[in-house]
Amino acid sequence: MRKVLVLSLLLLLPLAVAQEIKIVEFKIDGTMKVTIDEVGNAHVTEVWKFTPNLYLQMKQAYPTTYMLKREFENKRSDTEYKNMKIEWDDSNNQIKATYVMLGAAVNKGSYWEFKLGESDLTLSTQTGNTVVLTSVQPLFGGQGRLVETITIVLPEDAKNIRFENGVIKYELPYKESSRSPIFLALAGVAVIGLVLLNIPLKRERQ
Repeated sequence: MRKVLVLSLLLLLPLAVAQEIKIVEFKIDGTMKVTIDEVGNAHVTEVWKFTPNLYLQMKQAYPTTYMLKREFENKRSDTEYKNMKIEWDDSNNQIKATYVMLGAAVNKGSYWEFKLGESDLTLSTQTGNTVVLTSVQPLFGGQGRLVETITIVLPEDAKNIRFENGVIKYELPYKESSRSPIFLALAGVAVIGLVLLNIPLKRERQ
């Protein structure tokens, strides 16, 4: 079965980078907002906050955001992105990324499906067309942890919304369109070397 994996800037970097970085205190707090439009594209904003020492080492390994962007795009060559922007926030020890992932939600005919991949995501709240998921996972053999909150905003007229086994399913009123549904899947993810993105997370893979 094809899988659409939500991205999380955290799982991008190669494991080799992580092995070069000495971890004294390793903690990452991540927030992700994913807004799905009516044709299934995901408009994503991610913010990853690091402990100070980890943030500094990250910047030493990747001194420019262009390097992070290139690394990300090389890892995800099977997926089409638009308007990708990655920024360092030195005052808050954060990395922020915004981008559009085309065809993230798949039209299955009678319903739409948005797959986040295999992980221990927990449904926190569901209000109207908004679903909030949370996850706390160990990293690097228990030397650190990743705490993540994902807010997914579905189209305004979405109904019969449910979250099951890492998949959000919902229905939309039928509308005439000359466009064919977009069927696009993200391929697997690199476990994390140290930071950035892709969330199907098995974050001990991130």
